[in-house]
Amino acid sequence: MKIDAFAHISPVRYLERVEEILAGPGASAAVREHGPWLREDPVLYDLEARERALEPFDDYRQVLVLGAPPIEELGEPAVTRALAQLANDEMAGLVRDHDRFVGFAAALPLNDVDAGLEELRRAARDLGALGFQVYSNVNGRPLDDPRYRPLFALAEELDVAIWLHPTRSPAWPDYPAETASQHGIWWSIGWPFETAAAMCRLVYSGVMEEHPGLRILTHHAGAMIPYFSGRFRKIQTEDQRPALERLPHEPLTYLRRFYADTALFGAPHALRCTLDFFGPGNVLFGTDMPLGGPDVVGETIADVELLGLAAADAGRVYEGNAREVLRL
Repeated sequence: MKIDAFAHISPVRYLERVEEILAGPGASAAVREHGPWLREDPVLYDLEARERALEPFDDYRQVLVLGAPPIEELGEPAVTRALAQLANDEMAGLVRDHDRFVGFAAALPLNDVDAGLEELRRAARDLGALGFQVYSNVNGRPLDDPRYRPLFALAEELDVAIWLHPTRSPAWPDYPAETASQHGIWWSIGWPFETAAAMCRLVYSGVMEEHPGLRILTHHAGAMIPYFSGRFRKIQTEDQRPALERLPHEPLTYLRRFYADTALFGAPHALRCTLDFFGPGNVLFGTDMPLGGPDVVGETIADVELLGLAAADAGRVYEGNAREVLRL
């Protein structure tokens, strides 16, 4: 069995409600930028199109994760609370009614942390959510902001997983002298930077030390961390030292506690680096389906196969780690 731990979906009723919000008079230009993403691929929202795309893969199942944009960017707390409830109700129904789907990550309205905590409790206890998705920043605020500490404490208490997804927009310039990103760099390089920065902030702030039971699955194979891991061991700057003096272990110890998926869109050399850094017990098969293109499932399987893993390690990556980490 191959369990895709990071497969995106936009349930139809939720999608239609988001489109109503984007078309409304109160939607900002920044919010409207999300419009083209919503129907980028019919597989995101059309179950028949999804099943046709997956017909070649009989031994393949999905854990559903809500597609972009982050819910907290779509309105005031009253709006986002209702959106999260709608998304989670729909995803729970899909898991209940379709054998192809084996679980889902809850969506939370994190522009209201108390509402987010309440929705996480409801989704986990009443709907069977395996955990929740959080973005690398919440409307520009870092995840180590003290207001989000209760969220990580509750995740540990409920024994649920966390899916860490990057977010950044074209409005974030590549250089201070500019007013917007150029050439799609906000996405191609900006998103991996966002994930890596969020991981580092959770380490240096002490969140990972304070909550040793956290299970955080990072999108796109741990982003930049595996490739630049040497910089955390050999280089220390003055502004790092206060955090390093507070932590009982070196940063790499905590960074290796994160989990990584395999969504690299046809880059087996990069996946080898990810596996070498995190180890076969911390890598979960995940494709970003359908956002990596029409052949992303087959391409990701090919990436894993090119690693030449021993049968036991391949079984862990494809299925065993997902069952253990996500409590399937």
